[in-house]
This record gives sequence, C-alpha cells and structure tokens, in this order.
Amino acid sequence: MRLKTTCDWCGREFFRDSAQLKGKKHHFCCRQCLASFSSKAKNPDGYASLKDYTNISQHMTKLNEELNPDRMTPETKEKLRVSRLGKGRCDGYSKIHGLAAHRVVAEQTLGRPLMPGEVVHHRDGNRYNNSPENLVVFPSQSAHAHHHSELRWFIQQIKEMEAEENAETE
Repeated sequence: MRLKTTCDWCGREFFRDSAQLKGKKHHFCCRQCLASFSSKAKNPDGYASLKDYTNISQHMTKLNEELNPDRMTPETKEKLRVSRLGKGRCDGYSKIHGLAAHRVVAEQTLGRPLMPGEVVHHRDGNRYNNSPENLVVFPSQSAHAHHHSELRWFIQQIKEMEAEENAETE
C-alpha cells in the first residue's frame, strides 16, 4: 500500500510503499536529500542526533557478557597475563592486565584512579622497583621535568663542591 509522506530535508510530499517506511525515523524523497541530511557541513544539528554512538560500546560490552559469561573472568585474565609474560614489546615497564604496573601501584596507594596527565616517577630510577615508597606522582609532565632539572642542578652543585675539596687537599 502506497502512503503519502513528507521529505524530512526539503519538505516535498511523495509516495512510498508502507514496507519502505516501516521502522524508519526519517523519510527522504531522493538520495540527495538523504545525503544533505546526513552531512555534518549542511546539517550539524541533525547530524549530531543522527550519528549518536554513545551507548554502542556499553551495549556491546553487555551483549558480550551475556553471550560469553565465563570468557574474561579474573582467573582467565591472570592466565593470559602469565602466558604472555616475557614476550612481545619490551618497553621496560612491567604490566598488570595491560596497564603499567607502577601506575596500578600508585592508584592503589592513592586510593583513586590517576588523573589524565599525572606522571608516576621512580625515585631510584629502577623501572622494575614498583614498591609504593619508590613511587612519586607528579600532577603533570612539566612538574616531572622540573623535578629532574632541579635534581641535575643539585648533583652538579655536589660535584663542584667535591672538586673544590679535592683541589684544597692536594
């Protein structure tokens, strides 16, 4: 059965079979109107509502949990982690379930997730020493760089003092 409907882009009236209209939010008289409606440049407000993907990730996670309830249990994650230890990319930082171990330890010590931009520094310079006493959290990369510049200056001052003492004793 053919029904009379209105184009959502140009407003022109046209006829379509009811089967073609069923279950669709928007109706268009031609492909050009569909393309214009779907264009971010021509229709920024409509485009935003048309291309809303915010809940897709949540939906897929929920669907995966329903279809594979025992797939990624903590035990499975731990087995995968152990099987991959010592293999793959070696950037110097050990990982815990794909996250840098020093960042995980810092989060546990602080009792909150690290904020974007926060930098975790190893006091002794050993990337594998992830004890809480060895880790310092800086609010930004610039604060971390400032710490290193002060440290270099301090070491330089000590070396100069030692050189002066050695010159006096000779």
